[in-house]
Amino acid sequence: MYAATQRHIVAFERCLQRAVARIRKEMSVEGFLPEQLEQLLNLREAIHNPRKNGLATLRQCSLSGSPQPEPWLEAVRSQVGGFPVVVRCAREKSSGILRTEREFRQWFIRNSTINHRSEYVVQEYVEDGHEFTALCTAKGGLVACIASVETHRTILECIQSQLPFAMQLFSVEQTRDHLPGVESFATQVIKATFSKGYKGAIFIKGFYKDHNDIFFLGFALEPESETLRTLLSMSRSLTPWETVVIESHYDVNDNLQNGHAATPLMHHCIINFPTAEGVLIHQTSIPRRPTSQMRVSWRCAEGQEMSDSINIDDNVAQVYLSNMDHSNLIREAQDIMRNTDITIDRNVLLDRHSVCRRNMSRLNPRELIRSCTTAD
Repeated sequence: MYAATQRHIVAFERCLQRAVARIRKEMSVEGFLPEQLEQLLNLREAIHNPRKNGLATLRQCSLSGSPQPEPWLEAVRSQVGGFPVVVRCAREKSSGILRTEREFRQWFIRNSTINHRSEYVVQEYVEDGHEFTALCTAKGGLVACIASVETHRTILECIQSQLPFAMQLFSVEQTRDHLPGVESFATQVIKATFSKGYKGAIFIKGFYKDHNDIFFLGFALEPESETLRTLLSMSRSLTPWETVVIESHYDVNDNLQNGHAATPLMHHCIINFPTAEGVLIHQTSIPRRPTSQMRVSWRCAEGQEMSDSINIDDNVAQVYLSNMDHSNLIREAQDIMRNTDITIDRNVLLDRHSVCRRNMSRLNPRELIRSCTTAD
């Protein structure tokens, strides 16, 4: 972007952020420089300032260097507090839940033979709450918030278990109603991390238990998945996030004022049905619900081979719901997750995957295995 008195370079894709930071440094342009960007996006470094200023963060430890099972296990026990834990690769977006020491040892055997230079961040596992991502600006505070619908399972658990999950979009006013405390929490995070002169927008990731029990999880400079991008675009009353990012650098306040809406706002959510290893037999009909506007998008064709989901965007299908009444929206979303049965034939891949053959040797080779991506 070019202005008469200030120049800014803004990237909307994660893969461009580091390159843009280098350009800023070379051209003396305002914004995050490479060192600042690394500190902001690094799993270990991002929590330091919020923690120092009294905000709740997850216990964590870093595992790197020559793989050593017992020292690594002892580090998890002493620094994280035991199991279950979430293991994330510092350089990649892959992550997984390890619930016992036995699972940790199995994970260690798998990964220690692949890459000895990898660095892993092990965090304590939290549940019984809402995972959220809040879009905020330094000037205007909270702009919008995306949160998980259900609290008894985390999104990562659903992805690993191929279970459906839903995410909802809140305006500022809706966030105040349904997640009280998130707005002030986001303001505290910004004050604890950035200087008073900072201008810009940031995505704050957190975990919400109640208004006095909110954990800071990290930052992002853009929506970290297509699911989040799509959800942010569903609301006609919210300013596009790209516009928010651009205008946050200038004295343009019309679209950044948070507060009471003149008219009631629609509630929106997305339901994801994660992929599972096998072949999709049939694109199941998903009936419309009584009160919600609804759209179904199939991400896999009939007969398409699939693998187990590893991230939020690995989905067989997605269902988009909109409703003026939040209670009806949640009830109908939960009904869809509970009653939608998507069948997957796992036997087709048995001849190609010996592991599957060993695990399922007791089954008739011609038997169709019905695998639901829904909750029991």
